[in-house]
Amino acid sequence: MGGSRRLAGRGLPLARVLMVIGSFAPLFVLWALRGAFLPDRWWVPLCLTLAVAPNLVLVWRWRMARRRNDHRIIIVGTARDQSEHLLVYLFAMLLPLYTANLTSTRELASVAVAFIFIVFLFWHMNLYYINIAFALGGYRVYTIEMRTRPGPAPVSVVLISKRHSRPLPGVSIDGFRLSDAVYVEKEIGDAG
Repeated sequence: MGGSRRLAGRGLPLARVLMVIGSFAPLFVLWALRGAFLPDRWWVPLCLTLAVAPNLVLVWRWRMARRRNDHRIIIVGTARDQSEHLLVYLFAMLLPLYTANLTSTRELASVAVAFIFIVFLFWHMNLYYINIAFALGGYRVYTIEMRTRPGPAPVSVVLISKRHSRPLPGVSIDGFRLSDAVYVEKEIGDAG
């Protein structure tokens, strides 16, 4: 984040990387259906594993946060809806990679390098919360800028929530921690 803002601590780097890879699930499913020069007995299981495994780890992390009541109270300073990032995700990542030719070793290697580069950029730019599983579950993504105390620069976190409108300034939100900068708002009936 630029300027005077800073992102909350960047803990749980493995969770962040898996969230990025999990966000590519639609691409992996499309690649499994489309095929490549590799035999289907290798290609299809690889693609499906890459589509499912990171999201299973994400679900496991969410359940662990619930079980351990690993949460934080977030006081909203400002909130932004991040729906437009879904368009960036679709047009900057899914479409170009899907249309890539996978018919030779060299082409597959170039797509793999591009994929790794995009994973790094999404991870580094903190766009790892973009995941179709959240949308299918009825969740929306908000960037919350909050002040921990008067004086220091605001801290930004990502809130995944079933709210249909942006949280208002001053509202307190209790969220389960997926990483130090990504929280899922507790729902009625959640522990804590």
